[in-house]
Amino acid sequence: MADNVQVVPVEEPATATATTTTTEPEAKSSDKMESQNDKPPVGTLVAIVNVFAAGILSIFTFVLSLTLLGYAVWLLFMRSYDCEEILGLPRVQTLASVGLLAVFVVSNAALFLRRKFPMPALVVMVVILLLTLFIGLEYAGVNEMQNRRFPATKTWFRLKVMDDVNWNNIKSCVYDKGSCNELVYESPTDKPYNRRKMPPIKNGCCMPPETCNMDSLNATFWYRRKDEGPPLETEVMYGSMVGRVSDCELWRNDWSVLCYDCRSCKFGFVRSVRRKWWQLGIFLIVISILLLISHLLIFLATFWERFNG
Repeated sequence: MADNVQVVPVEEPATATATTTTTEPEAKSSDKMESQNDKPPVGTLVAIVNVFAAGILSIFTFVLSLTLLGYAVWLLFMRSYDCEEILGLPRVQTLASVGLLAVFVVSNAALFLRRKFPMPALVVMVVILLLTLFIGLEYAGVNEMQNRRFPATKTWFRLKVMDDVNWNNIKSCVYDKGSCNELVYESPTDKPYNRRKMPPIKNGCCMPPETCNMDSLNATFWYRRKDEGPPLETEVMYGSMVGRVSDCELWRNDWSVLCYDCRSCKFGFVRSVRRKWWQLGIFLIVISILLLISHLLIFLATFWERFNG
């Protein structure tokens, strides 16, 4: 009986090994999930960039381009300075307004076509904005171009007023407008007169230069001091041109003469009409730089969205 008994081997439980084998991959997968949770998914980044490019940047660029529209309308309906028509400046002002309107249209067209034609839109905008920046530098006097045909710049104004034919027409117009007559009627009683608060054209055309050291009965009647010799030549500087002119000798108390032939009168007229073009140059510099940066960021965001989309 004892010999017929069979010994059945008892298998050891394998729960320990099973648990060890199953827990290792679970731990690895949990580590991967945690690492994935730490990093935002690519789809989320694409959505954020899309909102930034199509939303914030596009709205900012559109609002920025509205300033072009507003400035163009202001130039179209702004009253031109007296006697500007002699130099043809109203026509130049109209062309500047049309140019600003063209930049406004192209900028918004590039925003609309940025998904279909991103590269051509960027190239067109860069070319136009660089040209706008160059024109702004010219008008602001930062990059003076020695070109007689480029209107409303310092060089252009200087050549125009130094031309005798042009200046004869300009001074006749200034005289007919009665700029100096207004100064006589509104002549201040305190002496010496505060010439810095006067318009440049009245200061230059209706009074002798301060360096002449003349005494005055009123704003337009001046006489030389007896204890001083003949008036010295005055040195006048405008831009890169320096010259000695006898403005003191040119002064006359006659209302039809005064200092209309003086260089100070010419420079006063230029300062009066050029301020508007200097402001236009500063505006073009600022707006072209801002639009260039904005369109470049929109282009980069659009290509990043395409690459990761």
